[in-house]
Amino acid sequence: MNLKLVAKRTLVQAVTTVAVVLLTWLIIENSKIFLVAFGGILIAIMFSGSARWLAKKTNITAKVWLPISMLAPVLLLGLLMAYAAPKISTQANELVDRMPEALEYVRGQFTEFSSIGKLDDNLDKITNYDPKMSTVMNAVSSLLSSTINGLGNFIFAIILAIFLSINPKWYVDGGLTLVPPPHKSKARDLLKNCETALAGWLLAKLASMVMVGIFTTVGLWALGIDLALILGIIAALLSFIPNLGPLLAFIPAGLVSILTGVDTLLYVSILYIGIQTVESYILTPILQAEIASLPPALVLLVQVLLASMVGMAGVLLAAPLTVLLIVITNQLYVKRLHNNQDHGNS
Repeated sequence: MNLKLVAKRTLVQAVTTVAVVLLTWLIIENSKIFLVAFGGILIAIMFSGSARWLAKKTNITAKVWLPISMLAPVLLLGLLMAYAAPKISTQANELVDRMPEALEYVRGQFTEFSSIGKLDDNLDKITNYDPKMSTVMNAVSSLLSSTINGLGNFIFAIILAIFLSINPKWYVDGGLTLVPPPHKSKARDLLKNCETALAGWLLAKLASMVMVGIFTTVGLWALGIDLALILGIIAALLSFIPNLGPLLAFIPAGLVSILTGVDTLLYVSILYIGIQTVESYILTPILQAEIASLPPALVLLVQVLLASMVGMAGVLLAAPLTVLLIVITNQLYVKRLHNNQDHGNS
């Protein structure tokens, strides 16, 4: 073999390896920025996907529907808040006011058991906690900083989504210029498959969230829980987070329901478990039948990994990132492996 050709291939492999290592290091060091950018891409897929779907159903082009699809969520949210804000505000204040009473009720139920005296002491510390002003200020400052940071990231993701939605072809073609010509077709197919999978997952998740919110609100209302509306909204929003969301949503519902009695708490527990079971084993499989199935253990692993790296944002976006990981793995490795096996057998 020509030594010059060998040297050239070796140099290309070395440069490629260094580039991959540097890119990996860059992504790890700036993981929060890349995660926010991925959130913007996800929102852009929602905007452009909605516009294309509306264009197919009507004789109006997607360019006309695009600004409408961007403004519609804001308008719907505004109308919902204008209609429900007074009641939600009242229920939220009532929920906050009931928290100490709920803790006091729990302590009263367990004081007769000497074996859990430590629990009684701990609850007493919680209900009678009198923090120093410096501690309160530090907590408020930390919460305010996190809120501002999260709001800034969300605004950045929205702005990025708007730019990506206006002319997605420009960015796709620009990215494909970095791909060698023999592989451009496969790279374009990969991007298209990723977009299709993420759009399908997002549509299924939004539909599932709406159903969870409706089921929870109606169920709590049937049980006579006064805070059914806000608890239903909390359940719908937190159902976006796999595995952890339903547990987090149950905490305020459990504290409120225990005031009525242990029987009510039991019924609410059964309601939440039933809704979670229906959502996980019936709704989600049906809604996601056309896209990659998400193994719960894999999603949980990605959640833990991203939580340790970037915090809550990683937990929120773990599921769509898992969808992306599955699509890329299937197309770049699994299909190629099967094709090689088929060629080997033939």
